[in-house]
Amino acid sequence: MMTPSMNSYWNSRYADGRIWGDDATPSARMADDWFRKYQISEVLVPGCGYGRNSMWLAKQGFQVTAFDVSDVAIQLATEDASRRGINVNYLVGDLFDPVVLNGMQFDGIYLSNVLHLFLAGDRQRLMERMDAMVKPGGMLALTCISVYDQNNYGIGREVEADTFEKHEGKPLHFYTEEELLRIFEGKYEVLTHTLHTQTESDPSGESENLQLWFVVGKKR
Repeated sequence: MMTPSMNSYWNSRYADGRIWGDDATPSARMADDWFRKYQISEVLVPGCGYGRNSMWLAKQGFQVTAFDVSDVAIQLATEDASRRGINVNYLVGDLFDPVVLNGMQFDGIYLSNVLHLFLAGDRQRLMERMDAMVKPGGMLALTCISVYDQNNYGIGREVEADTFEKHEGKPLHFYTEEELLRIFEGKYEVLTHTLHTQTESDPSGESENLQLWFVVGKKR
């Protein structure tokens, strides 16, 4: 049940190749520390793009499964992993399709800059999907954009509270600390939550510094 608009948007973005470079994000390295500390072995990377984080995590010794709605991105990831001799199980799939990895659970999930791309109803659905895929005692590590990101917050049309369309058809939801912790409440023990900066290229090709939350929860 792939969403055509999302598939088309991301295929168009990834037609330009490895748009954010090859280095793993700062939060992938932060997640690695926590996964090691709690002896996580199997990691799922939803919305993996062309694989820069999933391949890096696999190189650290994790058994990695990763998927993305963009078949262009997964082709780039699969070809690069094969060329570099890195073993990652790559799949094309929609985040909201219950058939994708149906019934499977993982020790750890690393969800990088995905949650904030949706409106409220879909954000809740996505978290419910992630919750179902984390084993009891497993870990969810995620990043999302914060209200402290003054390069993006308040720019564009406000479509929901703290949610703006800077680029047409691409909402960004900016999380307060309170809202961030609330989505973990009752289901996870929050082990850490902190702000960090990630430098990326935006859709226009300009470089921007994103002010992101990084949070790790251990499922109860």
